[in-house]
Amino acid sequence: MSKRGVTFSIVAVLVGLVTYGLWPAGNLRTRDLQCGAIPDARAQGICRRLEQELQWSWLGHAIIAPGWRVSFESVRRTYCSERIGLQDIAALEVLRRAAKDWRAESGADSLLRLLRNKDGNGDEDAASIFTPANSSFILKDGCAA
Repeated sequence: MSKRGVTFSIVAVLVGLVTYGLWPAGNLRTRDLQCGAIPDARAQGICRRLEQELQWSWLGHAIIAPGWRVSFESVRRTYCSERIGLQDIAALEVLRRAAKDWRAESGADSLLRLLRNKDGNGDEDAASIFTPANSSFILKDGCAA
């Protein structure tokens, strides 16, 4: 084999290994949050909206891994489009407990934090993005944005 052929083979193997190492593992490759396993209809509907609103991004700190995740923008869009209100606390608690995917659990937890603190009377620190005291408050621009 020529020197050029060996170099090409080495480069191809390295590119393959890097691509394999960066590709998301398991459930991060898909938007499927396994919402069908949620027993409550409202919780399942919120889960499906979270599923639609997932954003592709880089995850991790020490390990670089792209994948679908719940972002602050996902939480805002889900909150607004599903018209989340105090009546949804029970459904969000069900979703948080019954979720088969950590991303659905995280989304439900974020929605609960936002719901409990959006009027500024919750227990979030003023630095939290879930309270109006923060200039980056998730609902700073309301739901019309």
